[in-house]
Amino acid sequence: MTSDFMADRLDVLVGKESCPVCGTISQKGTARCPECGTFHSGIHLEEREAPPPEERMSNREVDPSDYSMNPKAAIASEEFEGDDANIKNWGGGSTDFSFIDENDNLPVESQILEIPESEEIETD
Repeated sequence: MTSDFMADRLDVLVGKESCPVCGTISQKGTARCPECGTFHSGIHLEEREAPPPEERMSNREVDPSDYSMNPKAAIASEEFEGDDANIKNWGGGSTDFSFIDENDNLPVESQILEIPESEEIETD
């Protein structure tokens, strides 16, 4: 005989689902597992139409000499479409990444160190 006061302990799982990859229990309808990151559905993917042919980017002409293996070949100049007003010159920082060290000629002092003998902690 069951009483009305005893609730089913499995009621905590109502509205939950488990990840088929790692078994983590999360809210039902979650697109991505919070534990392993696996996507469970296509909800996160947006359905889009392909752009019409007139809106597609046209292929630019490529000069095969740009990819020449000749070390004396000149580097082709590139031109980019866009607004030059958005380009800003670097105007900050004075970090020097060179490896020139001013202290190369300092005398080196040799020290005699006492190194203790090694000890055997455990034998086979």
